[in-house]
Amino acid sequence: MRRHLIVSTFLVLGGALWGTTTADAQGPPIVNTTDHFANEPDTFIDVHPCTGQAAEITTLDTGVIHFAAFADGTVHLTGTIRSTFSADLLPTDGIPDATGTVVGWFGGNGLLLEEGGAFGKAQSAFTSNGRGTNADGSTFTFHQNGNIVFDPNGDPKVDVIHETAHCS
Repeated sequence: MRRHLIVSTFLVLGGALWGTTTADAQGPPIVNTTDHFANEPDTFIDVHPCTGQAAEITTLDTGVIHFAAFADGTVHLTGTIRSTFSADLLPTDGIPDATGTVVGWFGGNGLLLEEGGAFGKAQSAFTSNGRGTNADGSTFTFHQNGNIVFDPNGDPKVDVIHETAHCS
């Protein structure tokens, strides 16, 4: 789950909308959209937040993404995604080892690339909060947040990721 859960969703769903926003962009947006989606499936490999064991994570995502592109090449985007997940530890056996829910928010401003980086001054951030139950009935919660600031060359100058998990 970790950073990948929100970051991958951010890149997959947000990436489909990105072009290249800052609050000081000149003029009105040339593209201004709000997209709602429901029950979108996704599967990826990540780790269980308590054990660090690799797992195949399957999510069902519902949310909204707001996107604006400006004539100067900048974008502004923000989104909120609510997901249910199941985690099958590797090697998979088709039986979930954990299930739960996670809510994430992400946003970005500036000269962002669809692939998740930047080609100029930009900023992006995310946060997620999740709760799960393991197959043995034990529970866990996790929180992740991060912020990346890119310089005028598109190089990351600040890249802070914070992750915590509470396992019982």
